[in-house]
Formats: sequence, C-alpha cells, structure tokens
Amino acid sequence: MNQNEFKATLQEFFPTLRVEAIESLLPFCTYTEMTRGTQLFEEGTYHHFSYLILQGSAKAHYSRQGKQVCIWFAFEKEVVGTLETFQGLPSKESIVLLEDSSLIRLPMKQIKSLADTDLAFSQSLNELLLEHAIYTEEKLRQLLFLTAKERYDTLREKSPNILQRVSLTDIASYLGVSRETLSRIRAMK
Repeated sequence: MNQNEFKATLQEFFPTLRVEAIESLLPFCTYTEMTRGTQLFEEGTYHHFSYLILQGSAKAHYSRQGKQVCIWFAFEKEVVGTLETFQGLPSKESIVLLEDSSLIRLPMKQIKSLADTDLAFSQSLNELLLEHAIYTEEKLRQLLFLTAKERYDTLREKSPNILQRVSLTDIASYLGVSRETLSRIRAMK
C-alpha cells in the first residue's frame, strides 16, 4: 500500500480529520496481512498498537477457567483495540482474527501524541470512544432487559451477514446463551 492509498484509507476511516493530521500519522502506519487465528491482543499483556480492518474480521473475548466469552466482533472499516491499550495498561481482553485479514496497524504512542496536539484528531478520537461507550451501554441494556430470542433478532437485524462469518459458538457466547439455546432460537424461525 503506497502513501496515497494510506492517506485515502485514513481519510475514509476518519473523515473529520484535517489532511495535516493524517499526513503526520502516515509515517507510523503499517499495512499488514494476517491469517485467521492470529491473536492481535492477549489478555494481561501490554500492546502498543490498534488496527483498522480493511478486509476480514475479529472477535474480542474474555477467558475464564478455559471458557471464552465473546464481547464484540469487528468487521471491515472498524477499529480494533482496547481502552486499556490506549491508557498504556495491559489488555483485559484477547482479540483474535476470525478470517484472513488485511489491516493498518496504528501505533498508540503516536495516536496519543496527535490527540494531545491536534484538536481535530482529538475530537475524532473522542467520537470513536463515544461510539464505543454507546455500544457498551446498548449491549448491557440488551443483556439486562431483552430475552435471548430478542437479543438474537436484534443481532440479525443490525448485522445480517454475521451468521455467515462468525461461528454459532461465538454468537451464542456473545448473546450470553448456550449453543443449544441458540439452536432452539434459530429453529423457531
């Protein structure tokens, strides 16, 4: 990926950023391709990058006593990272690629530096964080107030292609139900 392609891609991901901010970030961005199953983040480990998904998908999960609990999925044109990484802390979640993926790797040190010195960049970052907070609130509301079937129907409505790209085991975990319960819900359709 050449500099012009990097610039166009970053402008697409961050349309409110000034050209100067994007150009100051360009030298630190890296295009990379990774295979399905690659772990981008490991729970309890420090990480120094976030990623933009150009093609592919990822899941974030917690692991406890040998069991994975999926907390979110990311697809094309989405940012992959953790809030702990941004704060310089060890990640509380693991993130793994679900498909062979092409990504842009963004160094957190430079992201934080730009956020400190560039108001437009800081505002774009705040928009991403607000989007994440709204997503988290909505997921919590669904877990507290919707039935398993309603959560499944909402997921299908908001992400119709998810059933073709994510395993039923991961979807069941994300919805907070067993694989068997998910199978019964799907059989009702």
